[in-house]
Amino acid sequence: MQDSDIREVLHSYLDKENKKYTDTIIVDELDLCSGLSRIDVAVINGFIHGYEIKSEEDNLNRLPNQIKYYNKSLEKVSVALNPIHLDKVLADIPDWWGVLIVNNNNKKGKLKEFRKAAQNPQVESQSILQLLWKEELISIINKYNLISKKNSNKNMLRENISQSLDIAIVSHEVRESLKSRKNWRS
Repeated sequence: MQDSDIREVLHSYLDKENKKYTDTIIVDELDLCSGLSRIDVAVINGFIHGYEIKSEEDNLNRLPNQIKYYNKSLEKVSVALNPIHLDKVLADIPDWWGVLIVNNNNKKGKLKEFRKAAQNPQVESQSILQLLWKEELISIINKYNLISKKNSNKNMLRENISQSLDIAIVSHEVRESLKSRKNWRS
């Protein structure tokens, strides 16, 4: 199965899993850490849950860097993979990552949850705030009455927020900003 086949099966699975949450959005190709990495699919509702796809065509050369950036930026992470990658991926990823196995079953993919994702103990305020646009950062600054210079750049705004607010509040505000965003590719 190719990436696009796994993506289709994954989207179908995620639509079913998240239909009870009315405020869920699903985004393909979400940039992380100011574009240093990108997660294949992100589900945003009570968590920002990223899903990395590893098809049988993929090699795993980028996985160490992906692990580094995903651990900084996502509240939960899962990998949807072809079974040929299972042993290598399990050896490399943290125990809290979820694993979904996608088998080719009569030309139609079948997804099975091998391991459920747990909450990320390593998420960083600065990294999760990199998901936001400058206007969204300013909105958080204003909501919490944080002191900010008028000419602050995004790095200064993120620093201010991360030093002033608890990670749980930061994560909540980032999720709410992303869910209310109208034009994703601006």
